[in-house]
Amino acid sequence: MKSIKTDSDIYNTAISSRSYEQTCLCDGSGKPGAICTDKQNRTGEPNDCLPWRVRGATFPHGTELRGRYKGYIYYGKVDNGAFVLHGKPFLSPSAAATTITRNTVDGWLFWDCKLPGRSNWRSIYTFKSA
Repeated sequence: MKSIKTDSDIYNTAISSRSYEQTCLCDGSGKPGAICTDKQNRTGEPNDCLPWRVRGATFPHGTELRGRYKGYIYYGKVDNGAFVLHGKPFLSPSAAATTITRNTVDGWLFWDCKLPGRSNWRSIYTFKSA
């Protein structure tokens, strides 16, 4: 019987096959700070501050995301090139929203984000490319 690939399987495959240079905000230790453009930080360890890129939108490492559903607020964060919600990486906002609602939902309308260094929340839909 064939197995079904989960978001985390697809994410791990995508991350391991990346051969292009990433630009992110970090100080070489994976913490927000100066800009680094290499795949490894200054210590030689893999760079853990990759931005999350989805549908032409780029969300920097450390971007906070929140979604409201049935009176509850759910929080996630951009970490190492993915949207992480409850410790699980997602490649799309809709997949993350669907795990909360257990129904098909447009994640671009479900999630708001707060970029690092900013204090205001914005719908991620405003960042989406056509």
